Amino acid sequence: MTAGIGLSVFPGTAGAATADAAGSPWRGPRCETVEGDGSVSFTRDGGQTVAPTTGVMRPVKYVMGLEALAQPNQLLSVDDRGQLARSNDAGCTWSPLASLPSTGIWSISPAAGGAAYVWNFRGDRVYRVEGQRVFEGPAFDAARLGGFVTLTADKRKPTHLRGVTQKGRVLDSRDGGRTFRPIGAAPVQIAGPDHLVYDAKIAPSRPNEIVIGISEVGALTSHNGGRTWRRTTIGRAGDRVNGFTVAMSPIDPKIVYLQALNISEMDRGGPGGGRHVYRSDDGGKSFRPVADHGGEVTITNGGLLKPSPWDPDVVFFEYGDPVYRTSLYTLNIRTHRLSIAHNPHDGIKSIAFNPTARDVMYLGFVEQS
Repeated sequence: MTAGIGLSVFPGTAGAATADAAGSPWRGPRCETVEGDGSVSFTRDGGQTVAPTTGVMRPVKYVMGLEALAQPNQLLSVDDRGQLARSNDAGCTWSPLASLPSTGIWSISPAAGGAAYVWNFRGDRVYRVEGQRVFEGPAFDAARLGGFVTLTADKRKPTHLRGVTQKGRVLDSRDGGRTFRPIGAAPVQIAGPDHLVYDAKIAPSRPNEIVIGISEVGALTSHNGGRTWRRTTIGRAGDRVNGFTVAMSPIDPKIVYLQALNISEMDRGGPGGGRHVYRSDDGGKSFRPVADHGGEVTITNGGLLKPSPWDPDVVFFEYGDPVYRTSLYTLNIRTHRLSIAHNPHDGIKSIAFNPTARDVMYLGFVEQS
Protein backbone atom coordinates (compact mmCIF):
# COMPACT_ATOMS: atom_id res chain seq x y z
CA MET A 1 0.00 0.00 0.00
CA THR A 2 0.98 3.62 -0.38
CA ALA A 3 1.74 5.89 2.56
CA GLY A 4 -1.15 7.34 4.51
CA ILE A 5 -2.24 10.12 2.20
CA GLY A 6 -4.65 12.49 3.93
CA LEU A 7 -4.33 10.76 7.30
CA SER A 8 -3.75 12.52 10.59
CA VAL A 9 -1.45 10.25 12.58
CA PHE A 10 -0.79 10.96 16.24
CA PRO A 11 2.90 10.40 17.12
CA GLY A 12 4.18 9.11 20.42
CA THR A 13 1.23 6.82 21.23
CA ALA A 14 3.10 3.54 21.36
CA GLY A 15 2.25 3.11 25.03
CA ALA A 16 3.85 0.41 27.17
CA ALA A 17 3.51 -2.59 24.89
CA THR A 18 7.15 -3.13 24.00
CA ALA A 19 7.42 -6.25 26.15
CA ASP A 20 4.12 -7.62 24.83
CA ALA A 21 5.19 -7.04 21.23
CA ALA A 22 8.34 -9.03 21.96
CA GLY A 23 6.31 -12.16 22.54
CA SER A 24 4.57 -12.04 25.93
CA PRO A 25 1.31 -13.98 25.87
CA TRP A 26 -2.15 -12.45 25.91
CA ARG A 27 -3.50 -11.85 29.40
CA GLY A 28 -6.53 -10.26 30.99
CA PRO A 29 -6.58 -6.52 31.76
CA ARG A 30 -4.74 -5.71 35.01
CA CYS A 31 -6.70 -2.63 35.96
CA GLU A 32 -9.88 -1.64 37.72
CA THR A 33 -10.35 1.56 35.70
CA VAL A 34 -9.80 2.05 31.96
CA GLU A 35 -7.75 5.09 30.94
CA GLY A 36 -9.44 6.58 27.90
CA ASP A 37 -12.27 8.78 26.68
CA GLY A 38 -15.00 6.45 27.92
CA SER A 39 -15.82 4.97 24.53
CA VAL A 40 -14.37 1.50 25.22
CA SER A 41 -14.33 -0.58 28.39
CA PHE A 42 -14.56 -4.22 29.42
CA THR A 43 -16.76 -6.55 31.44
CA ARG A 44 -15.97 -9.80 33.23
CA ASP A 45 -19.56 -10.88 33.87
CA GLY A 46 -21.41 -10.65 30.58
CA GLY A 47 -22.17 -6.95 30.95
CA GLN A 48 -23.68 -6.99 34.44
CA THR A 49 -20.88 -4.64 35.50
CA VAL A 50 -18.57 -2.57 33.28
CA ALA A 51 -15.16 -1.24 34.31
CA PRO A 52 -15.26 2.55 34.90
CA THR A 53 -13.28 4.89 32.66
CA THR A 54 -11.23 7.98 33.41
CA GLY A 55 -12.85 9.95 30.60
CA VAL A 56 -16.50 10.65 29.83
CA MET A 57 -17.69 9.80 26.35
CA ARG A 58 -18.95 12.82 24.42
CA PRO A 59 -21.88 12.80 22.02
CA VAL A 60 -22.36 12.12 19.21
CA LYS A 61 -20.05 9.12 18.89
CA TYR A 62 -20.35 5.50 17.82
CA VAL A 63 -17.51 3.01 18.29
CA MET A 64 -18.27 0.94 15.21
CA GLY A 65 -15.18 -1.28 15.15
CA LEU A 66 -13.38 -3.01 18.02
CA GLU A 67 -11.03 -5.98 17.65
CA ALA A 68 -8.34 -7.86 19.55
CA LEU A 69 -5.23 -8.20 17.37
CA ALA A 70 -2.93 -11.17 16.89
CA GLN A 71 -0.11 -9.28 18.65
CA PRO A 72 -0.44 -10.03 22.40
CA ASN A 73 -2.48 -7.58 24.49
CA GLN A 74 -3.14 -5.19 21.60
CA LEU A 75 -6.57 -3.96 20.55
CA LEU A 76 -7.77 -1.48 17.96
CA SER A 77 -10.96 0.60 17.87
CA VAL A 78 -12.49 3.02 15.38
CA ASP A 79 -15.50 5.32 15.71
CA ASP A 80 -17.90 6.80 13.19
CA ARG A 81 -15.66 9.86 12.76
CA GLY A 82 -12.77 7.68 11.62
CA GLN A 83 -10.81 8.14 14.86
CA LEU A 84 -8.53 5.14 15.42
CA ALA A 85 -7.39 4.28 18.94
CA ARG A 86 -5.12 1.54 20.20
CA SER A 87 -4.53 -0.28 23.46
CA ASN A 88 -1.25 -2.06 24.09
CA ASP A 89 -2.01 -3.37 27.58
CA ALA A 90 -5.06 -5.65 27.13
CA GLY A 91 -7.56 -2.80 27.22
CA CYS A 92 -6.47 -0.81 30.27
CA THR A 93 -5.12 2.23 28.41
CA TRP A 94 -6.39 3.66 25.12
CA SER A 95 -4.47 6.23 23.07
CA PRO A 96 -5.38 7.95 19.76
CA LEU A 97 -3.59 6.49 16.76
CA ALA A 98 -4.85 8.20 13.60
CA SER A 99 -7.70 10.14 12.06
CA LEU A 100 -9.08 8.63 8.87
CA PRO A 101 -10.25 11.09 6.22
CA SER A 102 -14.02 10.56 6.33
CA THR A 103 -16.92 9.73 8.59
CA GLY A 104 -19.09 6.64 8.25
CA ILE A 105 -19.55 3.08 9.42
CA TRP A 106 -15.97 1.94 9.96
CA SER A 107 -14.96 -1.67 10.63
CA ILE A 108 -11.75 -3.52 11.50
CA SER A 109 -10.55 -6.85 10.09
CA PRO A 110 -7.62 -8.33 12.06
CA ALA A 111 -4.88 -10.17 10.17
CA ALA A 112 -2.23 -12.69 11.13
CA GLY A 113 0.96 -11.21 12.56
CA GLY A 114 -0.78 -8.36 14.39
CA ALA A 115 -1.74 -6.15 11.43
CA ALA A 116 -5.29 -5.05 10.74
CA TYR A 117 -7.33 -3.67 7.85
CA VAL A 118 -9.78 -0.81 8.39
CA TRP A 119 -12.53 -0.08 5.91
CA ASN A 120 -15.65 2.02 5.54
CA PHE A 121 -19.11 0.60 4.78
CA ARG A 122 -19.65 1.06 1.03
CA GLY A 123 -16.14 2.45 0.81
CA ASP A 124 -13.72 2.00 -2.09
CA ARG A 125 -10.37 1.24 -0.36
CA VAL A 126 -8.78 -0.30 2.70
CA TYR A 127 -6.31 1.03 5.26
CA ARG A 128 -3.62 -1.23 6.69
CA VAL A 129 -2.55 -0.70 10.30
CA GLU A 130 0.88 -1.99 11.30
CA GLY A 131 1.84 -1.05 14.83
CA GLN A 132 1.72 2.75 15.01
CA ARG A 133 1.63 3.22 11.22
CA VAL A 134 -1.43 3.52 8.98
CA PHE A 135 -1.23 3.06 5.21
CA GLU A 136 -3.95 4.06 2.76
CA GLY A 137 -4.63 1.71 -0.14
CA PRO A 138 -5.60 2.86 -3.64
CA ALA A 139 -9.26 3.17 -4.59
CA PHE A 140 -10.99 0.59 -6.76
CA ASP A 141 -13.95 1.16 -9.12
CA ALA A 142 -16.78 1.25 -6.58
CA ALA A 143 -19.13 2.87 -9.08
CA ARG A 144 -19.01 -0.33 -11.15
CA LEU A 145 -18.41 -2.96 -8.46
CA GLY A 146 -20.04 -1.37 -5.42
CA GLY A 147 -18.43 -0.46 -2.11
CA PHE A 148 -17.63 -2.93 0.66
CA VAL A 149 -20.24 -4.32 3.03
CA THR A 150 -17.72 -6.78 4.48
CA LEU A 151 -14.00 -7.49 4.31
CA THR A 152 -12.09 -10.43 5.80
CA ALA A 153 -8.40 -11.24 6.03
CA ASP A 154 -7.54 -14.88 5.37
CA LYS A 155 -6.51 -16.42 8.68
CA ARG A 156 -3.61 -18.26 7.01
CA LYS A 157 -2.43 -15.56 4.61
CA PRO A 158 -2.43 -12.00 6.02
CA THR A 159 -2.19 -10.32 2.60
CA HIS A 160 -5.13 -12.30 1.19
CA LEU A 161 -8.30 -10.21 1.54
CA ARG A 162 -11.79 -11.06 0.39
CA GLY A 163 -14.81 -8.78 0.51
CA VAL A 164 -18.40 -8.46 -0.65
CA THR A 165 -19.79 -5.22 -2.07
CA GLN A 166 -23.21 -3.63 -1.90
CA LYS A 167 -23.86 -5.02 -5.40
CA GLY A 168 -23.13 -8.55 -4.21
CA ARG A 169 -19.79 -8.74 -5.99
CA VAL A 170 -17.01 -10.72 -4.34
CA LEU A 171 -13.64 -8.94 -4.54
CA ASP A 172 -10.34 -10.69 -3.92
CA SER A 173 -6.90 -9.23 -3.16
CA ARG A 174 -3.64 -11.15 -2.84
CA ASP A 175 -1.48 -8.10 -2.10
CA GLY A 176 -3.01 -6.65 1.06
CA GLY A 177 -5.55 -4.44 -0.71
CA ARG A 178 -3.34 -2.84 -3.35
CA THR A 179 -5.45 -4.43 -6.06
CA PHE A 180 -8.79 -6.23 -6.11
CA ARG A 181 -10.28 -8.49 -8.76
CA PRO A 182 -13.93 -9.61 -8.93
CA ILE A 183 -14.78 -13.30 -8.57
CA GLY A 184 -17.81 -14.74 -10.33
CA ALA A 185 -20.88 -12.62 -10.89
CA ALA A 186 -23.29 -10.78 -8.64
CA PRO A 187 -26.15 -13.08 -7.59
CA VAL A 188 -28.77 -11.06 -9.48
CA GLN A 189 -30.06 -14.19 -11.21
CA ILE A 190 -31.44 -15.28 -7.82
CA ALA A 191 -32.23 -12.03 -6.01
CA GLY A 192 -32.83 -9.68 -8.92
CA PRO A 193 -31.07 -6.37 -9.64
CA ASP A 194 -33.20 -4.21 -7.32
CA HIS A 195 -32.52 -6.03 -4.07
CA LEU A 196 -30.41 -4.43 -1.33
CA VAL A 197 -27.38 -6.17 0.16
CA TYR A 198 -27.45 -5.24 3.85
CA ASP A 199 -24.61 -7.32 5.23
CA ALA A 200 -22.32 -10.25 4.51
CA LYS A 201 -19.81 -12.42 6.31
CA ILE A 202 -16.84 -14.46 5.10
CA ALA A 203 -15.23 -17.17 7.24
CA PRO A 204 -11.59 -16.13 7.97
CA SER A 205 -10.53 -19.79 8.19
CA ARG A 206 -12.47 -20.81 5.06
CA PRO A 207 -12.86 -17.72 2.81
CA ASN A 208 -14.85 -19.64 0.21
CA GLU A 209 -17.74 -19.74 2.71
CA ILE A 210 -19.85 -16.58 2.29
CA VAL A 211 -23.31 -15.60 3.54
CA ILE A 212 -25.08 -12.44 2.36
CA GLY A 213 -27.99 -10.74 4.13
CA ILE A 214 -30.30 -9.25 1.52
CA SER A 215 -33.74 -7.70 1.11
CA GLU A 216 -36.80 -9.80 0.22
CA VAL A 217 -34.74 -13.01 -0.18
CA GLY A 218 -33.33 -13.06 3.36
CA ALA A 219 -29.93 -14.61 2.70
CA LEU A 220 -27.77 -16.09 -0.04
CA THR A 221 -24.88 -18.50 0.38
CA SER A 222 -21.81 -19.40 -1.62
CA HIS A 223 -19.45 -22.25 -0.85
CA ASN A 224 -17.00 -21.54 -3.67
CA GLY A 225 -15.97 -17.95 -3.04
CA GLY A 226 -18.83 -16.28 -4.88
CA ARG A 227 -18.68 -18.20 -8.14
CA THR A 228 -22.18 -19.60 -7.60
CA TRP A 229 -24.96 -18.71 -5.16
CA ARG A 230 -27.85 -20.46 -3.48
CA ARG A 231 -30.98 -19.02 -1.90
CA THR A 232 -31.50 -19.94 1.74
CA THR A 233 -34.68 -21.23 3.42
CA ILE A 234 -36.32 -18.96 6.01
CA GLY A 235 -39.92 -19.32 7.17
CA ARG A 236 -42.53 -20.65 4.77
CA ALA A 237 -41.98 -21.11 1.08
CA GLY A 238 -42.25 -17.76 -0.66
CA ASP A 239 -41.87 -15.64 2.48
CA ARG A 240 -40.39 -12.18 1.95
CA VAL A 241 -37.53 -11.70 4.39
CA ASN A 242 -35.09 -8.84 4.94
CA GLY A 243 -31.79 -10.21 6.25
CA PHE A 244 -30.11 -7.28 8.02
CA THR A 245 -27.19 -8.63 10.06
CA VAL A 246 -25.07 -11.75 9.46
CA ALA A 247 -22.63 -13.30 11.94
CA MET A 248 -20.55 -16.46 11.62
CA SER A 249 -19.32 -18.50 14.56
CA PRO A 250 -15.51 -18.25 14.83
CA ILE A 251 -15.53 -21.84 16.09
CA ASP A 252 -17.56 -23.41 13.28
CA PRO A 253 -18.39 -21.48 10.06
CA LYS A 254 -21.37 -23.79 9.51
CA ILE A 255 -23.05 -22.00 12.41
CA VAL A 256 -24.43 -18.70 11.10
CA TYR A 257 -26.67 -16.17 12.83
CA LEU A 258 -29.00 -13.78 11.04
CA GLN A 259 -31.01 -10.88 12.41
CA ALA A 260 -33.95 -10.47 10.06
CA LEU A 261 -37.50 -9.29 9.52
CA ASN A 262 -39.90 -11.79 7.94
CA ILE A 263 -42.27 -9.38 6.21
CA SER A 264 -44.73 -12.12 5.26
CA GLU A 265 -44.86 -13.39 8.85
CA MET A 266 -45.41 -9.84 10.10
CA ASP A 267 -48.36 -9.51 7.70
CA ARG A 268 -49.75 -12.81 9.03
CA GLY A 269 -49.56 -11.54 12.61
CA GLY A 270 -46.87 -14.05 13.53
CA PRO A 271 -44.72 -14.06 16.68
CA GLY A 272 -42.39 -11.15 17.30
CA GLY A 273 -43.94 -9.14 14.51
CA GLY A 274 -41.71 -11.14 12.18
CA ARG A 275 -38.50 -9.92 13.88
CA HIS A 276 -36.13 -12.67 14.97
CA VAL A 277 -32.58 -13.74 15.55
CA TYR A 278 -32.15 -16.83 13.36
CA ARG A 279 -29.56 -19.60 13.43
CA SER A 280 -28.27 -21.92 10.73
CA ASP A 281 -26.35 -25.11 11.41
CA ASP A 282 -25.66 -25.88 7.74
CA GLY A 283 -23.64 -22.88 6.61
CA GLY A 284 -26.65 -20.71 5.81
CA LYS A 285 -28.67 -23.12 3.69
CA SER A 286 -31.56 -22.96 6.14
CA PHE A 287 -32.38 -20.85 9.20
CA ARG A 288 -34.67 -21.25 12.21
CA PRO A 289 -35.67 -18.54 14.72
CA VAL A 290 -33.94 -18.77 18.11
CA ALA A 291 -35.03 -15.43 19.64
CA ASP A 292 -38.19 -13.38 19.02
CA HIS A 293 -38.84 -9.68 19.36
CA GLY A 294 -41.17 -8.83 22.25
CA GLY A 295 -41.36 -8.44 26.00
CA GLU A 296 -37.91 -7.62 27.34
CA VAL A 297 -36.29 -8.44 23.99
CA THR A 298 -35.99 -5.72 21.35
CA ILE A 299 -34.70 -6.73 17.92
CA THR A 300 -34.06 -3.88 15.51
CA ASN A 301 -33.10 -3.67 11.87
CA GLY A 302 -29.35 -4.12 11.61
CA GLY A 303 -28.65 -4.81 15.28
CA LEU A 304 -25.34 -6.12 16.60
CA LEU A 305 -24.78 -9.91 16.57
CA LYS A 306 -21.60 -11.40 18.06
CA PRO A 307 -21.10 -15.17 18.44
CA SER A 308 -18.92 -16.38 21.29
CA PRO A 309 -15.39 -17.57 20.38
CA TRP A 310 -15.57 -20.11 23.23
CA ASP A 311 -19.00 -21.73 22.93
CA PRO A 312 -20.60 -22.42 19.53
CA ASP A 313 -24.07 -22.24 21.12
CA VAL A 314 -23.73 -18.75 22.61
CA VAL A 315 -24.43 -15.50 20.78
CA PHE A 316 -24.66 -11.90 22.05
CA PHE A 317 -26.94 -9.16 20.74
CA GLU A 318 -28.11 -5.81 22.09
CA TYR A 319 -30.60 -2.98 22.08
CA GLY A 320 -29.85 0.53 23.25
CA ASP A 321 -31.17 4.08 23.06
CA PRO A 322 -30.82 7.29 25.14
CA VAL A 323 -34.14 6.73 26.96
CA TYR A 324 -34.11 3.04 27.88
CA ARG A 325 -30.30 2.69 27.82
CA THR A 326 -28.70 -0.60 26.86
CA SER A 327 -29.70 -4.23 27.20
CA LEU A 328 -26.99 -6.76 26.35
CA TYR A 329 -28.53 -10.17 25.63
CA THR A 330 -26.68 -13.46 26.04
CA LEU A 331 -28.46 -16.32 24.29
CA ASN A 332 -27.47 -19.95 24.90
CA ILE A 333 -29.03 -22.13 22.22
CA ARG A 334 -28.16 -25.38 23.98
CA THR A 335 -29.79 -24.49 27.30
CA HIS A 336 -32.53 -22.25 25.82
CA ARG A 337 -31.49 -19.55 28.30
CA LEU A 338 -31.56 -15.83 27.57
CA SER A 339 -29.94 -13.50 30.10
CA ILE A 340 -30.09 -9.70 30.00
CA ALA A 341 -27.53 -7.24 31.38
CA HIS A 342 -28.23 -3.51 31.55
CA ASN A 343 -25.83 -0.58 31.46
CA PRO A 344 -26.30 3.23 31.35
CA HIS A 345 -24.77 3.77 27.90
CA ASP A 346 -26.84 4.69 24.86
CA GLY A 347 -25.86 1.50 23.06
CA ILE A 348 -23.14 -1.00 22.18
CA LYS A 349 -21.99 -1.03 18.57
CA SER A 350 -19.03 -3.41 18.83
CA ILE A 351 -17.83 -6.34 20.94
CA ALA A 352 -14.43 -8.02 21.09
CA PHE A 353 -13.12 -10.91 23.16
CA ASN A 354 -9.86 -11.39 25.02
CA PRO A 355 -8.10 -14.34 23.32
CA THR A 356 -7.12 -16.06 26.58
CA ALA A 357 -9.19 -14.61 29.45
CA ARG A 358 -12.53 -16.17 28.64
CA ASP A 359 -14.49 -13.99 31.05
CA VAL A 360 -13.28 -10.70 29.50
CA MET A 361 -15.42 -9.03 26.84
CA TYR A 362 -14.58 -5.59 25.43
CA LEU A 363 -17.44 -3.21 24.61
CA GLY A 364 -17.50 -0.25 22.20
CA PHE A 365 -20.18 2.21 23.23
CA VAL A 366 -22.55 4.75 21.72
CA GLU A 367 -23.20 8.24 23.09
CA GLN A 368 -26.10 10.06 21.46
CA SER A 369 -27.32 12.56 24.04
